[in-house]
Amino acid sequence: MGENSEYYNSLRQKRRKDTESIKNILPQHTHGFVEECLLKYQESTALNYAQDILFFYGFLKEKNPLCKNLEIKDIPFEVVENLGPQDINEFQNYVASGHKPDKKGNVKPAKERAIARKMAAVRNYYKYLIKYDYLKIDPTVKAAVKKKEKVKKDIRRLYPDQVQLLMDSVAAVNSASYHSKVMSEPTAKRDLAIVTLLLNTGIRVSECAGLDLSDINFDENTITIVRKGGDEDHLYINEIIRNTLRDYINHERPSLLNDSEEPALFISLQHKRLSIRSIQYMISKYGKNTGLTQKLTPHKLRRTYGTALYNRTSDIYMVADVLGHKDVNTTVKHYAAIEEEHKRQASQVDVYGTDDIQDND
Repeated sequence: MGENSEYYNSLRQKRRKDTESIKNILPQHTHGFVEECLLKYQESTALNYAQDILFFYGFLKEKNPLCKNLEIKDIPFEVVENLGPQDINEFQNYVASGHKPDKKGNVKPAKERAIARKMAAVRNYYKYLIKYDYLKIDPTVKAAVKKKEKVKKDIRRLYPDQVQLLMDSVAAVNSASYHSKVMSEPTAKRDLAIVTLLLNTGIRVSECAGLDLSDINFDENTITIVRKGGDEDHLYINEIIRNTLRDYINHERPSLLNDSEEPALFISLQHKRLSIRSIQYMISKYGKNTGLTQKLTPHKLRRTYGTALYNRTSDIYMVADVLGHKDVNTTVKHYAAIEEEHKRQASQVDVYGTDDIQDND
C-alpha cells in the first residue's frame, strides 16, 4: 500500500538496476558520482543523472578527436580534466541541435527543459569532481548560461463543453471502429473510472497507474497516492469518483483478474496492472473518438482540473496543494495565463460603484 507497495518497491529496484547497468558502461572515474546520486536522490532522479552523464560521454566520443576510437568506458579522465568553458558551450549547442532524428527522420531542436536537465547533470558532476579534489577548476562555471525566454502560451486544457463530450464518449464506449468498440467494451467501467478520477483530482498518470485496491478508502472517501518525489499523499474523492470506482471494482475488475491476490486497482486485458503507457494510449484513443483536434493526454486532463479548480476558487495555494506542487511558484508558472485573464477582468470591475453616482453639477 502506498510508497511501500509491491509495485513501488519493484519500480525502485528496476530503476536502481538500470542505473547500475548504465554505470557499467561509463568510465571507472564516473562510478563514484553515480553511486553518490543513488545515495542522495530518489531512484528516478539518480537514473536521470546517470542517463545524462552517459549522454555527455557519448558527446565526447563523437566530437572529441581523442575519444573517437574508444569505447565510452575507456575514455580517460584526462579528457574531462582538460575541458574548458568553450567545450561545455559546444555540448550545450550539441544538445540544443536535437542531433538525433525522430521516427520520421526529422531532426527537431531540443526543448529548453531538456537542455537545462542535461546541463544540471554535467554541473553536478563537475561539482562532485571539485568536492573530492579530482579537479581544481570547474569549466561549467564560466560556460554560457542560456537566458530563459518568457513565452506566454495558453494552458493546454479542455473547455467545459469538451469535458462533457469526452465523458459522454467514454460512458457510451464510443469508438471510431467496430474493432475498437469491441476491444473497449470489456474495460468500459475501468476506462470511465480512470477518466473520472483524472478529471476530478488532477493526479498524474504515474500516480494513477500506481494505485492499489487497498489505496481506496470508501469509508473516509480518500485515495492514497505516491507523489512524484516518492512521498505519500491523501486526496479526498467526490461522489462521482466514488460511484464510478465502486461500479468498476464490483462489476468489472473481477472479470479482468487472473489472480485474486493482484493488488493493482486498474487491471489490463492481460490480467496485470495497467501501465502508464496503456493509460496514455487509452486517453488518446478517447480524445480521437471525441473529435478533439489536438492529442489528448493525461497531463492535459490534469491541467484541465487545475484550471477549473482555480477558476472556481481563485486560490492558487489550494491548487498547488491538491496538485502536489511543493513550490507554489510552480503552480503560478503553469497557470500564469489564468492570472492574466483575472487581471483583465479586474480592470473592468467598477469596484467603487461610480457608474451609479449621479453627476450633480
